Amino acid sequence: MGLLVVLAAAGAVYQLGLYDKLHLTMSPTTSPCPTATASPSSQPAATGTAQPPKPQQVSLVLLNGTSRNGLAKSVGEVLVGQGFVVRGESNAPAALSGASTVTYGPGAQPAATVLGHWVLGARLVANSKAPRGSLRVVLGSGFRRLATPAQVAAAAAAPSATPSPTASACPA
Repeated sequence: MGLLVVLAAAGAVYQLGLYDKLHLTMSPTTSPCPTATASPSSQPAATGTAQPPKPQQVSLVLLNGTSRNGLAKSVGEVLVGQGFVVRGESNAPAALSGASTVTYGPGAQPAATVLGHWVLGARLVANSKAPRGSLRVVLGSGFRRLATPAQVAAAAAAPSATPSPTASACPA
Protein backbone atom coordinates (compact mmCIF):
# COMPACT_ATOMS: atom_id res chain seq x y z
CA MET A 1 0.00 0.00 0.00
CA GLY A 2 2.81 2.44 0.92
CA LEU A 3 4.62 1.81 -2.36
CA LEU A 4 1.40 2.59 -4.28
CA VAL A 5 1.13 5.93 -2.48
CA VAL A 6 4.75 6.76 -3.31
CA LEU A 7 4.29 5.76 -6.95
CA ALA A 8 1.10 7.81 -7.20
CA ALA A 9 2.86 10.81 -5.68
CA ALA A 10 5.78 10.40 -8.07
CA GLY A 11 3.36 10.28 -10.99
CA ALA A 12 1.61 13.42 -9.75
CA VAL A 13 4.95 15.22 -9.41
CA TYR A 14 5.84 14.26 -12.97
CA GLN A 15 2.37 15.10 -14.35
CA LEU A 16 2.36 18.52 -12.69
CA GLY A 17 5.74 19.36 -14.18
CA LEU A 18 7.37 19.56 -10.77
CA TYR A 19 9.94 16.92 -11.67
CA ASP A 20 12.14 19.42 -13.51
CA LYS A 21 11.74 22.03 -10.78
CA LEU A 22 12.49 19.72 -7.88
CA HIS A 23 15.11 17.50 -9.60
CA LEU A 24 13.75 14.45 -7.81
CA THR A 25 14.69 10.89 -8.59
CA MET A 26 13.33 7.64 -7.27
CA SER A 27 15.69 4.83 -6.38
CA PRO A 28 13.68 1.61 -6.68
CA THR A 29 16.59 -0.56 -5.56
CA THR A 30 17.23 1.19 -2.25
CA SER A 31 14.26 3.20 -1.04
CA PRO A 32 11.09 4.87 -2.25
CA CYS A 33 12.40 8.04 -0.58
CA PRO A 34 13.11 10.87 -3.08
CA THR A 35 16.61 12.30 -3.26
CA ALA A 36 17.82 15.47 -4.92
CA THR A 37 20.21 14.92 -7.78
CA ALA A 38 23.52 16.72 -7.93
CA SER A 39 23.83 16.55 -11.69
CA PRO A 40 25.50 19.69 -13.07
CA SER A 41 23.28 19.54 -16.16
CA SER A 42 20.10 19.80 -14.06
CA GLN A 43 21.15 22.82 -12.03
CA PRO A 44 21.64 26.34 -13.38
CA ALA A 45 25.26 27.39 -13.35
CA ALA A 46 25.89 30.50 -11.30
CA THR A 47 28.48 32.86 -12.69
CA GLY A 48 31.90 32.03 -11.27
CA THR A 49 30.61 29.20 -9.06
CA ALA A 50 30.21 26.37 -11.59
CA GLN A 51 33.50 24.76 -10.54
CA PRO A 52 33.40 22.47 -7.49
CA PRO A 53 35.56 23.54 -4.55
CA LYS A 54 39.14 22.32 -4.37
CA PRO A 55 40.03 20.01 -1.43
CA GLN A 56 41.92 22.94 0.17
CA GLN A 57 38.58 24.75 0.40
CA VAL A 58 36.84 21.84 2.15
CA SER A 59 36.91 21.72 5.95
CA LEU A 60 35.44 18.77 7.83
CA VAL A 61 35.14 16.83 11.08
CA LEU A 62 35.86 13.10 10.79
CA LEU A 63 34.29 10.50 13.09
CA ASN A 64 34.93 6.78 13.37
CA GLY A 65 31.64 4.86 13.54
CA THR A 66 33.39 1.47 13.42
CA SER A 67 35.15 -0.76 15.94
CA ARG A 68 38.49 -0.27 14.14
CA ASN A 69 40.83 1.65 16.45
CA GLY A 70 42.48 4.75 14.96
CA LEU A 71 40.47 4.69 11.73
CA ALA A 72 39.48 8.38 11.86
CA LYS A 73 43.08 9.39 12.48
CA SER A 74 44.51 7.32 9.62
CA VAL A 75 41.79 8.37 7.16
CA GLY A 76 42.21 11.98 8.29
CA GLU A 77 45.92 11.86 7.55
CA VAL A 78 45.24 10.69 4.00
CA LEU A 79 42.58 13.39 3.47
CA VAL A 80 44.97 16.06 4.76
CA GLY A 81 47.57 14.70 2.35
CA GLN A 82 45.08 15.30 -0.47
CA GLY A 83 44.58 18.90 0.68
CA PHE A 84 41.43 18.69 2.80
CA VAL A 85 41.25 20.59 6.09
CA VAL A 86 40.40 18.11 8.85
CA ARG A 87 39.35 20.14 11.91
CA GLY A 88 38.87 17.16 14.19
CA GLU A 89 39.00 13.37 14.42
CA SER A 90 37.19 11.33 17.01
CA ASN A 91 34.96 8.35 17.62
CA ALA A 92 31.31 8.71 16.65
CA PRO A 93 28.83 8.74 19.55
CA ALA A 94 27.29 5.54 18.13
CA ALA A 95 28.36 2.80 15.74
CA LEU A 96 27.32 3.27 12.12
CA SER A 97 26.37 0.07 10.35
CA GLY A 98 26.86 0.05 6.59
CA ALA A 99 27.81 3.00 4.40
CA SER A 100 29.70 6.03 5.64
CA THR A 101 27.82 9.34 5.71
CA VAL A 102 28.81 12.85 4.72
CA THR A 103 26.39 15.16 6.54
CA TYR A 104 26.39 18.75 5.39
CA GLY A 105 24.80 22.00 6.47
CA PRO A 106 23.20 24.65 4.29
CA GLY A 107 25.43 25.83 1.46
CA ALA A 108 27.84 22.90 1.74
CA GLN A 109 26.43 20.50 -0.88
CA PRO A 110 29.21 21.22 -3.44
CA ALA A 111 31.89 20.52 -0.81
CA ALA A 112 30.01 17.41 0.36
CA THR A 113 29.90 16.16 -3.22
CA VAL A 114 33.67 16.62 -3.60
CA LEU A 115 34.25 14.82 -0.30
CA GLY A 116 31.75 12.10 -1.28
CA HIS A 117 33.92 11.22 -4.28
CA TRP A 118 36.80 10.44 -1.92
CA VAL A 119 34.84 8.42 0.67
CA LEU A 120 33.87 5.39 -1.40
CA GLY A 121 30.22 4.39 -1.00
CA ALA A 122 29.35 7.37 1.20
CA ARG A 123 25.80 8.68 1.42
CA LEU A 124 25.35 12.45 1.37
CA VAL A 125 22.88 13.64 4.00
CA ALA A 126 21.54 17.20 4.07
CA ASN A 127 20.95 18.64 7.55
CA SER A 128 19.24 22.02 7.47
CA LYS A 129 19.84 22.43 11.22
CA ALA A 130 23.62 21.96 10.97
CA PRO A 131 25.78 25.10 10.94
CA ARG A 132 26.02 26.76 7.53
CA GLY A 133 28.82 25.26 5.46
CA SER A 134 29.58 22.45 7.92
CA LEU A 135 30.69 18.94 6.92
CA ARG A 136 30.81 15.85 9.13
CA VAL A 137 31.96 12.45 7.91
CA VAL A 138 31.08 9.35 9.90
CA LEU A 139 32.94 6.28 8.70
CA GLY A 140 30.57 3.32 8.73
CA SER A 141 31.26 -0.39 9.08
CA GLY A 142 31.17 -0.68 5.28
CA PHE A 143 34.15 1.68 4.86
CA ARG A 144 37.14 -0.08 3.31
CA ARG A 145 39.29 2.67 1.84
CA LEU A 146 39.34 6.10 0.26
CA ALA A 147 39.22 6.50 -3.49
CA THR A 148 42.42 7.01 -5.46
CA PRO A 149 42.97 10.36 -7.19
CA ALA A 150 42.23 8.63 -10.52
CA GLN A 151 38.91 7.28 -9.17
CA VAL A 152 37.98 10.73 -7.87
CA ALA A 153 38.77 12.34 -11.24
CA ALA A 154 36.64 9.74 -13.03
CA ALA A 155 33.74 10.17 -10.57
CA ALA A 156 33.87 13.97 -10.86
CA ALA A 157 33.77 13.72 -14.67
CA ALA A 158 30.72 11.43 -14.69
CA PRO A 159 27.56 13.24 -13.46
CA SER A 160 25.74 9.92 -13.03
CA ALA A 161 28.43 8.85 -10.54
CA THR A 162 27.93 11.95 -8.39
CA PRO A 163 26.75 10.94 -4.91
CA SER A 164 23.12 11.92 -4.42
CA PRO A 165 22.12 13.76 -1.26
CA THR A 166 19.70 11.95 0.99
CA ALA A 167 17.01 13.95 2.73
CA SER A 168 17.55 13.64 6.47
CA ALA A 169 13.88 12.86 7.01
CA CYS A 170 14.07 9.69 4.92
CA PRO A 171 14.83 6.36 6.57
CA ALA A 172 18.27 4.95 5.81
